[in-house]
Amino acid sequence: MKKLLTFSLLLLTIIQINGQSKYGKSYSYDSIFDIENLKEDDVEINFWALMICKEFDISVNIQVYLSKLDEIAAEINKMLAGREKDMDKFLAVKTYIYESGAWNNNKPFSYDLDDPLGFVLEHQLMSSYIDTRKGNCVSMPTLFISLMEKLDPNIQIYGVKAPAHLFCRFNDRQTGDIWNVETTNGANPARNQWYIDKMQISQIAVDKRTYLSSLTKKQYIAELLSTLISKERRIGNFDKAMKYTDLVLRLSPNSVLGLVNKGALLAEIGFKKSMESELTIEEKTKINEEAAGYIDKAISLGWQPASKEEKDEYLNSVNQEKKKINRR
Repeated sequence: MKKLLTFSLLLLTIIQINGQSKYGKSYSYDSIFDIENLKEDDVEINFWALMICKEFDISVNIQVYLSKLDEIAAEINKMLAGREKDMDKFLAVKTYIYESGAWNNNKPFSYDLDDPLGFVLEHQLMSSYIDTRKGNCVSMPTLFISLMEKLDPNIQIYGVKAPAHLFCRFNDRQTGDIWNVETTNGANPARNQWYIDKMQISQIAVDKRTYLSSLTKKQYIAELLSTLISKERRIGNFDKAMKYTDLVLRLSPNSVLGLVNKGALLAEIGFKKSMESELTIEEKTKINEEAAGYIDKAISLGWQPASKEEKDEYLNSVNQEKKKINRR
């Protein structure tokens, strides 16, 4: 009996470390880099998004958050009451997240108007969004996809990239309808043309599938790695930031996120080494040319840096929304 109890406790410990979901699979991975070894169909956004949370903050307990997602999925299943259509599942997730009710203890999830640009990197994490119920264009679509995935792993919900923005695309298998889902606006529909006009997306970027194309699961996780890259760059840990950036480009070779960060990091590393007199003029020139090459490729794919006017316009719209809320 004692041996059996000891084995049971050991097994429980392994499950807690590796992560196991009631609705999903068991997991046994050491880091975000293990995703490379998986087939696309074996990737679950919910787990790998939480793995990024863990990479960002070692104190994050993946098992705890998998359990929280399971609890939410169970509540949504109660709301569904046996209905199986894709649209029923979509609307149930939408209701749970955005509408106040007993299902979410009258505490709906919402956009974080106090940090609209996601400058506080923790706010980009799905774990933070679950805890605070305040999110942004990184954490909000990630939770929506994760919950849809929990309800039905075969449902067709995808992440989509726009300039400095992520949203979802939902393919209804019963009707054949396809919807863009803007999770920062109550999961309401948005046309491609709205993004093109609002974010000044070029035709080149559309034609080359840089923006507005449905991402594979690995490509979506690659975009989420931006949070880890930003963290390491901020503290000057350029080598580790480069490792994450290289992973982005292995998962998604034409990711402008990866290309721009690769170019910027090469320039930063080159500058640091030149200040420490570790580079000859020829070596410095070579690094600068390589860095410029990555930026040039991103530009050829339709990327362009956000202008001050665009940022000011966006922040002004956020302030207007805050004023509306304060008047209520």
